[in-house]
Amino acid sequence: MRRFFNLLKKNMNAFGLVFLMAISFCFAMFQGGFVSWFIFYSFLPFAAYAAILLFYPLHAITVERKASKRECHAGESVEIALTFTRKNRVPLLFMVIEEEMPREMEDRGIHRRLLTFPGFKRTISMSYVLENLPRGDHSFQSIRFWIGDFFGMIEKEAIFDSPMNITVFPPYHELDSLYLDRLFNHGQAGSTKKIQREHSVVSGVREYQPGDQLSWINWKATARTSEIMTKEFEVQKNQDVWIIHDDQPSILFEKTIEVVASFVHSLLKKGMRVGYASTGSSLILPAGEGRHQRRKIFTRLAKEGPGPTNELAEKGRKGDLPANAAVIFIVSEITREKVDILNAFRTNQGLTILSMKNPASLSDEGKHAMTAAITKGIKVSFIEHEQLLFDRTEAMAK
Repeated sequence: MRRFFNLLKKNMNAFGLVFLMAISFCFAMFQGGFVSWFIFYSFLPFAAYAAILLFYPLHAITVERKASKRECHAGESVEIALTFTRKNRVPLLFMVIEEEMPREMEDRGIHRRLLTFPGFKRTISMSYVLENLPRGDHSFQSIRFWIGDFFGMIEKEAIFDSPMNITVFPPYHELDSLYLDRLFNHGQAGSTKKIQREHSVVSGVREYQPGDQLSWINWKATARTSEIMTKEFEVQKNQDVWIIHDDQPSILFEKTIEVVASFVHSLLKKGMRVGYASTGSSLILPAGEGRHQRRKIFTRLAKEGPGPTNELAEKGRKGDLPANAAVIFIVSEITREKVDILNAFRTNQGLTILSMKNPASLSDEGKHAMTAAITKGIKVSFIEHEQLLFDRTEAMAK
């Protein structure tokens, strides 16, 4: 009996169609006359079309999805093109297409449902635009669509798996040396020149140039030549800078990702070797240079999400980073736990904590953590997201 009801429920539309046909035919037979037969013959084409849709091979339709680009930066737009190809020209009154969006987009209220009227077309093409994409590695899985008849008696649905990934890199800002040095001189961030020359040796002297630090002045040569002379440095080949990102949940999480991306882009552009790690993963990207390294780090940044810390500090104690590499730990705010994580890399030179929180708004715990960091020989600097736009009106979009 249960199997009978399940079969009845599954084929309710078919039974309903047969029942309506039988009712209209019986009405015409017993009532007779022009009107009753006119009603029957008028309903017959619609019933026949519904019967055709009932047996229409919907799964024989092939679906193709294409994106205008598979990689972009947050805030950009991507056009998605859908192509449906069928083997016959049976007229279709309408087709409703619904894209199964990644969860990150659904949480933001991004949905896409399209309506088209194929008619006799064998190839059906349409497109839509996803605007202001959020950072992340977005995975598109399936496409759901359905067709129906004039009165909604028959409705058929099909779901096609069409996996596709779109990687949305974080936004970044162009930072030059003077901008970073200005932040450093105000005690707000690390200087790229300082990082570059931290492990350099003096190879000679030269005339003073704007931007040189006072500590570089060679006073003996200055007195001898009556002109300001500065030390000429022989930069060591190893100029590794390791950036560690704080993956702990915070309302400033996306801002810290943007700051990391800005520093990675700027340091690599200067020809320095940059490595990357995060507190939410034990995977450490070795230091590298050039566009390939930038893409590797940006791909990792696109996939970063809030999470607890793990064994990254233990890797620091084991010396997984080169001892002569500078380490910059970018955090949402300073805590004693984060100071301990960075302190695990104490064999490295130039440990810096770069906090996104204004020093004036630090809690007592944050102030104690800052004091502990300074005691351990760790530089503590502060930078606000708005300072990335200082004297800059263009955020990168290419």
